[in-house]
Amino acid sequence: MRHSDTKQLILSAALELFSKQGYAGSSIRQIARAVNITESAIYNHYTSKEEIFNAILTDFKSRTIGEIVLSDDLLNDLVSPEKFLKNFALKLINHWNSPEERMFIRLVQMEQFTKIGSKELSVTDYLNELRSICKMIFGEMIKHGVIKKQDSQFIAEEFTAQLFFIRTELMSSDDAGNFKVVLEKVNRHIDFFWNAVRVI
Repeated sequence: MRHSDTKQLILSAALELFSKQGYAGSSIRQIARAVNITESAIYNHYTSKEEIFNAILTDFKSRTIGEIVLSDDLLNDLVSPEKFLKNFALKLINHWNSPEERMFIRLVQMEQFTKIGSKELSVTDYLNELRSICKMIFGEMIKHGVIKKQDSQFIAEEFTAQLFFIRTELMSSDDAGNFKVVLEKVNRHIDFFWNAVRVI
C-alpha cells in the first residue's frame, strides 16, 4: 500500500471514530485496528492523535465551498436569481450530504470549543467562507436592483443560518434516509427568503 493511501485511510478511520466517540474517547489503538495496521505503523505517518485530528481539520478547511458549488453552469443561472438560489442551495446540501461531511459536522458539534492542543474547533471557521460568497452574491444582486437594498452581510447571514441549521439538525447522523425532508425544508426556506428580499 502506498504511503499516501495509508495516511488517507488513517484519517478516514479517525474521522469515523472521532465523530462517534469524540476525540477523547478514541485511541490510536482503535484507529490502528480500524485500518488493520499496527499502532507503530501509525507513528510512521503521524506523531500523535492530536496531529491526526489537526490533519482532519486542515483537510476539511481546504475544501473550499466556492470551488465545490460555484460552477459555470450555476453562475449562468444568475440571470434568474430565484433559480440560482435554489440550485446554489441544492448543490451545497448535496455536498453536505456525503458520509464524510455528515461525520465531520457531527465531530464539529461534539467538540466545539474543546481545545485540542493549540486548536479550538469552532462552527464559525466553517461558515466564514460560505458567508463571504453569499455576501458577494447578494451585494451584486442589490447593485443590479434584483433584491431590496439591505446590508449584504446581514442578508448573507440570514440566508446561510437556516441552511446550516438544517445541516446540523438533519444531516449529522449516518442515516441519509431523511434527505427528502431536508430538500423540502431547503426549498421552503428559499421560497420564504426570496419572497422576503426580492424587488416586487
